Amino acid sequence: MKHPRAAAAALGIMVALAAGAASAQPILFSYVALPGAADSCKWFDDNVNDRSIGALTRQTDLLYNLVALPAGQEIGVGGTAVTQQGEQLVDFRLNSRTVCSAGEAIYGPTPSPSASATALPS
Repeated sequence: MKHPRAAAAALGIMVALAAGAASAQPILFSYVALPGAADSCKWFDDNVNDRSIGALTRQTDLLYNLVALPAGQEIGVGGTAVTQQGEQLVDFRLNSRTVCSAGEAIYGPTPSPSASATALPS
């Protein structure tokens, strides 16, 4: 999510499925998550600059109900989505609630390539 996230988009989320259920993944960082499935995070990110009454009401509701993700907690990824900016989002169950967050909360930040390639000296 663009807000409240800490780093660039996570590229290439791989979810290992075993017998139809997602494998457990640890939460890597202390993060916050929005309530709802990955589509809630996608809507929030894609509409963060929308200032209509309806959008502001929904944004406020999502932010008011943020959930702190405890680092090290084992979770199973339930679904994924991608924002208009290309950021990977995931949803999962945490303490009987479905929440969503940036994929990097689970998979870690993806390194960004340098702005320009420079040749190494010979």
